[in-house]
Amino acid sequence: MSQRLQHTQDMLARHHRNGEQFAQYMKDSFAGRFNEDFWTAWQQWIEPVLGRSPVILDLGTGPALFLRALQQRYAGVRAIGVECMPYMIAAAGALPEGCEIIEADLHDPRLPLADGSVDAALAAVVLHELNQPLRALQEVARCLRRGGRLCLFDWVRAPLAQYLTGEEVDVFAPSQTVESLEDIFTHFIEHNRFTRQDLEYLLTHSGFRVLDSQPLREGQFARIFAERL
Repeated sequence: MSQRLQHTQDMLARHHRNGEQFAQYMKDSFAGRFNEDFWTAWQQWIEPVLGRSPVILDLGTGPALFLRALQQRYAGVRAIGVECMPYMIAAAGALPEGCEIIEADLHDPRLPLADGSVDAALAAVVLHELNQPLRALQEVARCLRRGGRLCLFDWVRAPLAQYLTGEEVDVFAPSQTVESLEDIFTHFIEHNRFTRQDLEYLLTHSGFRVLDSQPLREGQFARIFAERL
């Protein structure tokens, strides 16, 4: 294992707290993230560019439920996930025909895919976990064919008061431990890494044209569709 990959795995293990529990949470919350609103937007912005046997890339695929959803929606699909955390890959289990996972560090992915071989890609709640997202976006741009599209949605910067309303505990209670407070505020920093405009800026300087950009969940998330130039 490379030192770079080990560093990323250690960082994500801290971010996810308990890996096995987080993988289960990703499964339990999948329907909430990939709800009717998501699929309606996906149909509007992504489906028009899919080939008859589409190739679709999912960055940070986790337990690979999105790959399974693609396999059920599109006959002949090649659904490719990218993941580096062992507990996520274990949670994915045996995948159906047409689905696969590439083990790669998104800080410098270097995917074994030909230039222009992918129709569409997804980066769902993953860029905020990276110390720098440029290599991941540049690699997606390389793999996408011209006119191929990327769907990106993620946490974006929000005021502390708004962020803390989502916490299940009273952070101001004297009974809060220092360890708990450090965990909450560390995640606040990680989830507030970029603004929606920051993400648009990164995309437009990584080979993309932004087609649609929307705030979600009272501005704490953003969903952006972009096209490979």
